[in-house]
Amino acid sequence: NVQAEMTQAPDLARAEARMPRWMLAIAVVGTVAVLASGHGRAAAGFALGAASGVLGYLWLHQAVEALLNATTGLVPRRVIAKITLRYVLTFGVIFLVYQTGWLPVLAVIAGLLVPAAGVLIESLGLLGEGLRRRGAA
Repeated sequence: NVQAEMTQAPDLARAEARMPRWMLAIAVVGTVAVLASGHGRAAAGFALGAASGVLGYLWLHQAVEALLNATTGLVPRRVIAKITLRYVLTFGVIFLVYQTGWLPVLAVIAGLLVPAAGVLIESLGLLGEGLRRRGAA
């Protein structure tokens, strides 16, 4: 149904715009909660992991958009660099933290899951909205 696809496109664009905000909110709330519990190093680890995870998500999102909007069959070098760097950055952060013991590794890994939590919250919101629309129809 073409009309259904046309009405879903703006919803998808709004959902894509909300996800980084959810991620930021989760990162801030999580960091403050861990800090308030008296675990400063764990809060720093969570914040570092969250920053790395959100940056990786944003780079992946930009790369996918660039690939979908490409008019030629060639992949821009910038896109390849961002796709590669997101893994190097993530593994580099984990390796550095693990080797140095500077921050708790599990806190960093928990922070890396912030993008997944943001996507989950947005998905639940979209599901609820879809159910409300279906019930009203």
